[in-house]
Amino acid sequence: MNDPWDDILADDEEILWQGRPSPLFAMSRADFIPMIFGLTFSAFALLWMSFAAIGGALMWLAGLPHFAVGMALALYAICRDTVARRYSYYTLTNQRAIIGLFYPWRGRSLRKFRITKNTKISTDHEHTVVFGRAGRSKRHPFPTRAPQFSRIDDAEKVYHLMRQIQKEKS
Repeated sequence: MNDPWDDILADDEEILWQGRPSPLFAMSRADFIPMIFGLTFSAFALLWMSFAAIGGALMWLAGLPHFAVGMALALYAICRDTVARRYSYYTLTNQRAIIGLFYPWRGRSLRKFRITKNTKISTDHEHTVVFGRAGRSKRHPFPTRAPQFSRIDDAEKVYHLMRQIQKEKS
């Protein structure tokens, strides 16, 4: 029988832990700024449309795309993290942390992070284990979040497993 991990794992690599994040709705502090920006953008568009409607004609229709863009920005900020977690899968091996994403509309993607003795590992002691540092995206100039297993039930266990991997590497 074919193992789906055959082409992903090295010969001497073994899976120590697998899990999924909580799919429940949650927003982080970082999501509030784009949400507020989107709602403010929409509010100004709505205000402009109402004043344009007073003047008559169909000029108010020019504000609809701006209103839609503002609402899309706000909804994206509200839903982005929750949707990403619903399609995420986490795996910890004796060498790497792997984050798998499977969006039905985009297909599968894997992000692999080697755990070394120099890998910065931290936890909030509740649901998230952060490993590595924030970086820059190749697609845009904005900083990216540090890789993490977010909103998992056994964060303490995963944190200690990662520390154990680091000790074995030194």
